[in-house]
Amino acid sequence: MHGLPGSPDELTLAGKGSAWLDPALVLAPDRNSASADTAGGITGLAQQIAGWAGAEPVTLVGFSLGGAMALRLAPLLAERVARIHLIAPAAPLSLGNFLPDMAGGALFGLARDRPRLFALLCRVQALGARFAPALLVKALLADTRGGDAELAREPAFRALLGTMLGQTFANGGAAYRAEIADYVGDWERTLDRVTQPVTIWQGDQDNWVPPPMSQALVARLPAGAQLNLLPGLSHYSSLQWYLGRISPGGSPP
Repeated sequence: MHGLPGSPDELTLAGKGSAWLDPALVLAPDRNSASADTAGGITGLAQQIAGWAGAEPVTLVGFSLGGAMALRLAPLLAERVARIHLIAPAAPLSLGNFLPDMAGGALFGLARDRPRLFALLCRVQALGARFAPALLVKALLADTRGGDAELAREPAFRALLGTMLGQTFANGGAAYRAEIADYVGDWERTLDRVTQPVTIWQGDQDNWVPPPMSQALVARLPAGAQLNLLPGLSHYSSLQWYLGRISPGGSPP
């Protein structure tokens, strides 16, 4: 489950030749499609995963807002899910006062408190992604920290972000708006039905999903979770670390 803004192209951070790029092993649904902006979006996504996996158990993997989606999918897929891996997961906002410390906190605050203004801002973002993607990338990377600061200096990474922004807002960002609106709502009780083993990888320099958010999520999950803090890493750098070291079926080497 990719982040937002984001796309399945995040998998290219794994590097060439990675098992993560094998479609026989990994399903990376594109949640930017217009079909994701429907009342049955999550149910349809769960059905897509179940149909792809067949009788085989799956590991749900979610990055950032994709982590929130993985947690919401887990109860729908139930015993089909063997484990859940989360990288810098966006947890329910009701778990704490996280917005002041989140780089995207103002956006989430608008989505929660002033939805019409949020919708207008999304339209502006869509125009930026279409006509001035470099400026939008620059704004996204304005306050990078830790390992993300190194990534931000790489032209290939900046180009990847530009591509993903274009994919996110290709249809005006309707699916993006809908998923964020769902995220800022009240879904904390969904965590009560997450019974699978959860492992979290979190950069200790992350200012998109601050470490206290992951710590609160660990405390809230019924069976807890294993939290791995990654020294010196931030948001995308934690994803890159994970994709380069974790096999689709299991644990770090």
